[in-house]
Amino acid sequence: MSRASIHKVLNSVCGGSNNRMTKSRPSLPDYANPPVVEVVFAITIRPLPVSVVDLARFGWERLGDTFPIRQEQPPMQMQRETFDPGIQNIGPTLALLTGPPPVRLLFQTEDKTRLVQVQRDWLACNWQGTSSGDPYPRYESIEGDFLETWDNFAEFMSELGHGEVHASQCELSYINHILPGDLWESHGQINRVIQLAGEASTFLPEPEDGQLYFRYRIPFEGRDVGRLYVQAIPAFRKEDSLPLIQLNMVARGTPLREGREGVVEFFRLAHEWIVNGFAGVTTDPAQETLWEKIK
Repeated sequence: MSRASIHKVLNSVCGGSNNRMTKSRPSLPDYANPPVVEVVFAITIRPLPVSVVDLARFGWERLGDTFPIRQEQPPMQMQRETFDPGIQNIGPTLALLTGPPPVRLLFQTEDKTRLVQVQRDWLACNWQGTSSGDPYPRYESIEGDFLETWDNFAEFMSELGHGEVHASQCELSYINHILPGDLWESHGQINRVIQLAGEASTFLPEPEDGQLYFRYRIPFEGRDVGRLYVQAIPAFRKEDSLPLIQLNMVARGTPLREGREGVVEFFRLAHEWIVNGFAGVTTDPAQETLWEKIK
């Protein structure tokens, strides 16, 4: 299948320019053994006038003993999507500090499979697989954890007198680790797994390795509301240096309407694009033999 054909399929399976959310969610491709190793729900929020003490209190009082591992990290800045042809997507920017530098607090479960990250303008919830091979708990479960955390965070900020928490942008990330087997053995065989990768002329030998990066606009009700980023890169597994292909699927954009419901709707639209996009960019043999496609 050509790259142009794959781009067309990605747009059509996800609804095209007239995509509308419905009460009955569409049936999505499914696999018995998906290669997902991490999922991240993240939202950028209107900056809150809170201190690191307030954020720490949120962790202690609302997350409690479920998240006993705690760390302090530099702040995270989410890239902001824009569709003005004269303006590039806005990434991290420099700003003059008028007080203590902002921080990001991490709260993690004992088994290290769940992570909550908070800062004055950003909130994220991660599910992470471990070396013991924790099975992917499916989207609905992780969404439920995120919404519970967000509701807790919003309620806590309201009790501090900061009013409603407003989300300005959402980001859903799926990180996949594709391990070698009968289908592929070396990084130069990425085309056996990723349809977007093709073979060169007969003159060139099999490449040593390679990586791919594509982005797609996500339409909703006649307007672009976000982008899907697809990145395939060569990597090695930490514990045994086994070669793997890391396939990152990231959907980022604005809530589909005001309030909590608009955030939920964007994340569900993002999930549809990621799952259909995954099926669109990976090869049929990979889906059948590596991940045991169910539908």
